[in-house]
Amino acid sequence: MLTTFLLIAAAQAASPVTVPSNSVQAALVEPDVQRMSPRDIKTFNQTVPSNHPYHIRCTHQVDVGSLVKGTTTCKTNQQWSRADQIGNENARDIGDRMNSKFTNSN
Repeated sequence: MLTTFLLIAAAQAASPVTVPSNSVQAALVEPDVQRMSPRDIKTFNQTVPSNHPYHIRCTHQVDVGSLVKGTTTCKTNQQWSRADQIGNENARDIGDRMNSKFTNSN
């Protein structure tokens, strides 16, 4: 039973996501954001809603002390969510380790 469930889940994860587009089902493949130009990103984002897992969001982080120099990071909503989960897990692990060091064993 569990094996069947895992096989079905793996097949669903590997299949492309479908999004209705003008009442026609269009299969989407996760975009390679690193190789896309800003124009490509804008064109791609016009085909998916903003809450879709493959919608691409970009953030610009300005370097401290500079008005011009900065870094732009673009990721899909799915990649941003995963990065948030990893950051939260890391923070929780650090907090747990620090909490265990300061407990009184007496």
